[in-house]
Amino acid sequence: MEEINTIAKAFNDSVFFHSFFMYFMPVPFIINLYTLFNQRDYVRVNRKIWFVMPIIFFLIAVAFFTGIFLMAMGHFMFNAKVILMVIATVVIFVGEIVRIKRLKIAKTKEEFMIAYLKFCKVLYFIDLLLCLLLIFG
Repeated sequence: MEEINTIAKAFNDSVFFHSFFMYFMPVPFIINLYTLFNQRDYVRVNRKIWFVMPIIFFLIAVAFFTGIFLMAMGHFMFNAKVILMVIATVVIFVGEIVRIKRLKIAKTKEEFMIAYLKFCKVLYFIDLLLCLLLIFG
């Protein structure tokens, strides 16, 4: 009986750890959207977005590893919310990689930079909506 209680406590602690960090997931997207809408200097915008990028990748890594751990503890049972979490994590991760690749091209011309900033606004808005949907949905 004590072993079952220990396993249940470990699972509950893991869920808390996962949830705690995931509540911070929308913060970098809010910071980046604020920067994109309020800064006019391209260098400052890119510098601030570049500064926030490691935070995004850290939170993606935490989501991935704690999520895999929780799925293993739950015997890899999938439901709609877990599938949505996996999709959201992949979308955010792939979106950041695409954004970085587009930035390399955007640095060459001003018109490419304007298109890149529009892309970033859409990307971060979608990422923010996904995070809020998972947290409050």
